[in-house]
Amino acid sequence: MSKYEEVVIQYLPFSRDAKIHIRMDKNKLIRFLKKARTKTYAGGGGKVKPLLEGSDQLEYKERDWFYRDVYFTGNGIFTGLETVYWRGKPVWSMCYYGNFKRMKEEEIDKILRKALLENWQKTRLWDYVEWKDRDYRYVCAPDFQGSINEVAGSEKIFRDDKEVYFFYYAGGLIG
Repeated sequence: MSKYEEVVIQYLPFSRDAKIHIRMDKNKLIRFLKKARTKTYAGGGGKVKPLLEGSDQLEYKERDWFYRDVYFTGNGIFTGLETVYWRGKPVWSMCYYGNFKRMKEEEIDKILRKALLENWQKTRLWDYVEWKDRDYRYVCAPDFQGSINEVAGSEKIFRDDKEVYFFYYAGGLIG
């Protein structure tokens, strides 16, 4: 994986040909994304007034980086989109879909947040994670050995070896 991703930004309103080439550090993107996730859903913070009616929205900002997670929940399912912006430009995004119909929302939030916080360095990226807490087992399995360029996979929670939650994700660099 290349450490830098070249990001081209249009510059100077008087010239369509003038561009600035800025190099974004992918390792900083990864560190920011992991931290933003701990400061928002996993950590129970970052809630803001949503831009889209009926959605929930979480945000975290640090210097040139900005993270936004917008999702909809209803009927025991949820769907959403995480986006990371660098210097105001969207550079990485991941969509997701999940189902928690076999558990109460408060119950799944409690166990899922614990699993995500205790495994924040690896979950929902490209590493396999298995974690246990009492009667629960959390598994996050990537579809392939990817990188920040492209990620896809699933996570599941089992209670007494019966699946009670699943989550699919896919995304990657867009900028």
